[in-house]
Amino acid sequence: MGELGKIRINVDDIIGKRLGKLEVISYAGCRYERTKGGMKLRHFYSCYCECGIIKLVRRGQLTSEIVHSCGCKRRDFNGHKDEKQC
Repeated sequence: MGELGKIRINVDDIIGKRLGKLEVISYAGCRYERTKGGMKLRHFYSCYCECGIIKLVRRGQLTSEIVHSCGCKRRDFNGHKDEKQC
């Protein structure tokens, strides 16, 4: 982990888990992002949605249940579902 990171995490602990409509399939890597509080290390995962889309999602959004799907859930709710695209 880089010099700015303070907490070590097990990046493999959520691989294979289903979180909402997303299944975490692999660790995609990390990068520093600028936030209001300064630079923070963000971990990203490749997730497979039930609709067939693969999406990169931040670990924090997965574990805090902010993200439940690739966006198809919202599109379904708004009535814009397309059979060919999710």
